[in-house]
Amino acid sequence: MSRLMHTSDWHLGRTLYRHSRDEEFDAVLAEIVSIAQESKPDLIVHSGDLFDSSRSSSREKLRAMRVLDQLAAVAPTVVLAGNHDSPDDFELLRYLTGPARGRGLFFMDRFREPEDGGVLTFDACGGTQRIRLAAMPYVHPNRFWERSMVFGTTHADYAVAMRELQARLTAALFEGHDPERDVLVFAAHVFISGTQPSSRRHKGDCERHYPMSAADLPPVDYAALGHIHAPQPVAGVRAASARYAGSPLQLDFGEAGEAKSVVIVDANPGRPIRVLPRPLTGGRPLATFNGTLEELSARAGEYAGTFLKAVITGAEGDAHLGRKVAEIVPDAVLISAEPAQETSLGSALDADLDEEPDLPDAFRAYLTERRVSSGVAQDAVSAFTHLLGELDEEEPPPVPAEELLRAALADPWTEAS
Repeated sequence: MSRLMHTSDWHLGRTLYRHSRDEEFDAVLAEIVSIAQESKPDLIVHSGDLFDSSRSSSREKLRAMRVLDQLAAVAPTVVLAGNHDSPDDFELLRYLTGPARGRGLFFMDRFREPEDGGVLTFDACGGTQRIRLAAMPYVHPNRFWERSMVFGTTHADYAVAMRELQARLTAALFEGHDPERDVLVFAAHVFISGTQPSSRRHKGDCERHYPMSAADLPPVDYAALGHIHAPQPVAGVRAASARYAGSPLQLDFGEAGEAKSVVIVDANPGRPIRVLPRPLTGGRPLATFNGTLEELSARAGEYAGTFLKAVITGAEGDAHLGRKVAEIVPDAVLISAEPAQETSLGSALDADLDEEPDLPDAFRAYLTERRVSSGVAQDAVSAFTHLLGELDEEEPPPVPAEELLRAALADPWTEAS
């Protein structure tokens, strides 16, 4: 029986409202290494977004390499570049730590044709079986942009082009396929339509990188997917199983309450596979409380050890609200403590449906609905009102760059002959 371990979306370097997550990353990555050492997979796949930024620091690269070296000591480890990763950084890491260096690490920096490393084969079960892997790192829509396109790549263009790339990988994956010996895996950093991102913000981020249909995934034994942070299976696929491993930490408040995991996949050629998520508990939970200070006191134990956002009812004008909340839940990292706002966006805009709402009032109502503190909201509304006033002036203030351009056009410089 072949065994695969699937992890994804580490986002090393991510902070939370300027709070470091380093200790949590170290704890949860140690869990992942421990699970690998205990489960002894034949192959480990990281399906993208190793780092949170394409400009990751040397410290984050060192953290990643220390963990990946430990994983590679257990089994060959393939790491796909995600949309947050730098292909150039991955190319450097590929050169420094690739198979030619005997490290057992395979950094997939960008889409590669099958003959250039896009399809890899690994021995499993002591050589009696093989895992054949087709790797699809994140492919930017600009790859498919053509000068003839007035508005750039469309969603439809992207889907068609991606199907063509996948078809080339899939054809090579099945070339020489031995159904009695081979387990086929497709790894990709891609957004599959119909899956559930953790939050609206993440959903918008995913959709900007264009969705793919689940039916487009190739008919393999397992599709190891990255990009969505909520661990979940994918329905409607031709693969025997397809799954997002998800992020190992609750990275933002949209992920609050999510159970994080890595995935162990057991497969025998020609037989149903077994998918077993293994829980990860090293991250600090994220939580939001809504209620009175008295209710928070009664439930304080629930929020110990969390990153906490507190919205307190009946605390309007309490200058010491943050201190009071911190005293009630001393073991929590307090992200914010705000009084509940009574005014809703709907009530502000529905006061007179026959009259267009005043823009500053509408903006103030929006900020209230978003629970922005009163002081910050007032400053923002004041700045907004000032900008509106500038727009209403008949003669707008001069723009320095525009003045320089006018001067240059009035007295063009000509090259001396």
